[in-house]
Amino acid sequence: MKIKYRKFSVLFMVIVLIISLSITAFAAKRVDRRFVDSADHTGYYVDINSIDYSGGDNMKADIYIVKPQFNAMFMYTTEFNLKEKSYQFVYTKIYEYDTKRLTSQSSIPAPKAGYGNLAAGNNKLMENVVEFALEWERTHINKTKLGEMLD
Repeated sequence: MKIKYRKFSVLFMVIVLIISLSITAFAAKRVDRRFVDSADHTGYYVDINSIDYSGGDNMKADIYIVKPQFNAMFMYTTEFNLKEKSYQFVYTKIYEYDTKRLTSQSSIPAPKAGYGNLAAGNNKLMENVVEFALEWERTHINKTKLGEMLD
């Protein structure tokens, strides 16, 4: 009876380990952030593994905005309309910058905003992000094995 219990225990532990590793692997993804631009102690990065552009007017990418003075890193899944020169944050995650600990997330989309026309108050930095992402997609293999694992 002791041997059966021990076998059952070991089997149970192996199953629990496999399930927890699967959940961790599913929840985390490899992020390869590339620096694009900065302003006022804030860095703008694109996760090159997240760029989704197959031609046309729409592109999607994860944009990271890093504010080290506040120990904060914001990840925005961003949908771009290239024809309208607009973007919309559709999903947000906020991390502690130094530990990369996820502190909050939201799937409530932000209002659309424009980019490229600085005189109209639009975000020139986001235009640089779009240009970087389009150029990367055109000239590189999109997915890499580099970067860090983030939730």
